Amino acid sequence: MPFSFSRISAKLDGQRPLDPIEIFQSATISDPGINDLWLAQGDALRDWHAARAKPDVAVVLNTGAGKTLVGLLVAQSLVNENSGHVVYACGSIQLIEQTAAKAAGYGLEVATYHSGSFSNDSYTRGLAPCITTYQALFNGKSRFFSEELTAVVFDDAHIAEHLLRDHFSLSISRSLFPDSHAQLVALFKAYHDATGRASSYSELESASSDSVFYVPPFEVAANINAIRAVLTSAGLDDKKETKFSWLHIRDREDLCAFFVSSDAVTLTPPVIPVDSLPYFRKSVRRVYLSATLAAPDSFARTFGRLPSHIIAPSTTAGECERLILFPSKTGLSGKDTAIAKTLTSGRKALILVPTYRRAKVWEDIAKPPAREKTPDAVESFRDRDPSLAGKLILVGRYDGVDLPGDTCRLLVIDDLTLGSGPLERFLWEGLGLSNTLRSSLASRIVQSFGRISRGMSDHGVIILTGKKLVDWLLIPRNAEALPTFLRKQIRLGYEVSRSVETRTDLARAVDACLGRETDWTDTYGGFMRDNEIKENQKASAELVDVALAEAGFMSALWRRDYADAVRRLTPTLSKAFEISTSTGAWHCLWLGYAHELAGDLDVARNMYRRSHGAQQKIPGMPTTSVDTSREDVPTQVAEMALQIDARADGRLMVPTGLHADLALLNGSGSVPQTEEALRCLGQYLGFESSRPDKEFGTGPDVLWIVNATTALCMEAKTGKSSGHYKKEEVAQLGDHVHWVQEHAGVKTIVPVIVGPLLPATSSANPGPDVLVVELSEFASLGTRLVAGLGDAVSRALPITLRSVLRDVLDERELLWPAVFGTMIKTRLRDLS
Repeated sequence: MPFSFSRISAKLDGQRPLDPIEIFQSATISDPGINDLWLAQGDALRDWHAARAKPDVAVVLNTGAGKTLVGLLVAQSLVNENSGHVVYACGSIQLIEQTAAKAAGYGLEVATYHSGSFSNDSYTRGLAPCITTYQALFNGKSRFFSEELTAVVFDDAHIAEHLLRDHFSLSISRSLFPDSHAQLVALFKAYHDATGRASSYSELESASSDSVFYVPPFEVAANINAIRAVLTSAGLDDKKETKFSWLHIRDREDLCAFFVSSDAVTLTPPVIPVDSLPYFRKSVRRVYLSATLAAPDSFARTFGRLPSHIIAPSTTAGECERLILFPSKTGLSGKDTAIAKTLTSGRKALILVPTYRRAKVWEDIAKPPAREKTPDAVESFRDRDPSLAGKLILVGRYDGVDLPGDTCRLLVIDDLTLGSGPLERFLWEGLGLSNTLRSSLASRIVQSFGRISRGMSDHGVIILTGKKLVDWLLIPRNAEALPTFLRKQIRLGYEVSRSVETRTDLARAVDACLGRETDWTDTYGGFMRDNEIKENQKASAELVDVALAEAGFMSALWRRDYADAVRRLTPTLSKAFEISTSTGAWHCLWLGYAHELAGDLDVARNMYRRSHGAQQKIPGMPTTSVDTSREDVPTQVAEMALQIDARADGRLMVPTGLHADLALLNGSGSVPQTEEALRCLGQYLGFESSRPDKEFGTGPDVLWIVNATTALCMEAKTGKSSGHYKKEEVAQLGDHVHWVQEHAGVKTIVPVIVGPLLPATSSANPGPDVLVVELSEFASLGTRLVAGLGDAVSRALPITLRSVLRDVLDERELLWPAVFGTMIKTRLRDLS
């Protein structure tokens, strides 16, 4: 047909509807599964429309409860408001395509953007939202940085944390940048020599070394010009692996956490400075969609703010039926992974593992696809007939993979996911920030459970393997961070697992669930209905305050307003120490660095000393004057010397806070205050000192680790004045000794009850190694320590500090093991 101008006519710009429900009702829906809005969807849309002017609105709907439709209607409503540019962010290109297909079925026009191009011009013209990836939104060269966005809808907002971290992490790998990697490793050799880690650091020259070294910020600052010279000459803009993150990190290398391994040197901010992204300006409205909205503290740490409004309509949609099995709790012989392999034999199953190293445990049944081939592998697995019993192993993928219904009904979650980057692993494995990271980890675990379920009509079996994962889930404090519905399923699965006597019984349980047999469905329904469980604990005000302070600190530091950074973090430092000693120590380190950048070196050094003293895995500052008079200084003396306050004028002072920290060893405080005083005593004695029960929710009240060989496992029973040590108290101490065996890696463990000299009940049956030490013995030790440190600083010069300190400690019998030998100890079984 020949071209004719007659086909062109004027169109009136009518007022487009703002009410998202009205937009839905006016759409031409072709999806046969959509007849009307579900009750929860309607409630969510009405609530959002009433609060649409608020800057940060969170919408929480279970997987399978229709949040995609809610998000698309909200996005279109925001477009209609002023013909603005609105972006709808997804986790992958695959999810872009899925969401666009759903939009078409809902009768909603959208544009998509990936691989550098738009699918149409409806977004550019202000007619429809653009569906894109978080990667396109967050990368350092994002085209959306230059767009005047009016709103962003973050779908699956719980995945934003690790995607933001990925884009703000610069990795100089040995394989891509061998010369640059070698130069950066060499820069920090002298520091590790000075801090007594020369041998282990030199192992990084071998490509097979597994060690990762955290380089503290004061040492990064001391070498920043050399670091910048290496990075500038590396050609980072020329490699797709580095060019996007380099734009975020460039000129702020000194503000990053710095990790060195034989594989790569990694730079990443301690907290992502989201305020540096244009999407978090005041003029942009943000909507966060999530099935598992992270706890307030985790949300604040990710997005630098709290939601101004939360919409969480009550609904059972998305609460699918699950049988959760714990092979390690069945009492069956063999490794739990071997049992899981037997259960998945002949069945189609998805297996989630945290690392490629862990994937090797499963290589006899399947191997994970290469990262770039993962989307194709997921599609192929989804389309595979269940009768063909295929296996798909995914590494570190706990989101963005949906295999509902018959596409997959069997899931194995193997071991605990601790994060993909060196910072997360350092914070979790090195510093043990369990309290701080609990909600983030819980969110990731919930995500993994949702990979094979989409709603109330769905069902499946989940097998949990790996000691770290199982232990984490069974600790009450951790379980409380999970949704109540999932906690009931875990409790049911634990009881089922414990009742299993043979492998045949276990396989029978799987068959019953997958076959929806009456015996299973009746038991499941009754248990989920009748089992009472406490509602989830809310994130404490302290956790939220500390998370917001971290975000504010990083925002100020990133724009190099050091004074404001100090103001943001200082008021919450005591709260950070209350959450955990390691959290407080981590904050001390970065507060010290902000003080150093602001020019306040004395305060900075005090902060660095306090940081390392409280948590020895945070590297300390080497002394400016090296004591060469005694080369045989024990580790205990070296650690104590690092806590001495060396002033710029050469004066030496006892550690700041020494007297106050030990004052409550006199018994005048509460039990928690006494536990903290015992921890501080161990710290000032140069031991690795912690409170595992407070920080992890399990383990001893106080733990001293001496020279990496001996541990004092202490239970504080200072509140007792009469009576007996009961059977459960003695058994608890035994459990905590077992915990130390598994987590501390020491040869000798000494179980100690800190309390009055009371006998055990006749049924307690304490072992011969269980000791009782009165609190007054620790108070006496504290007094001797204060006097000894006072002697040392009055006699020593900075250059002779360590040798003088050793002599004084030796004289006063404060060195290990003499220090423990001087204390009066009584075997519990000898008390009557």
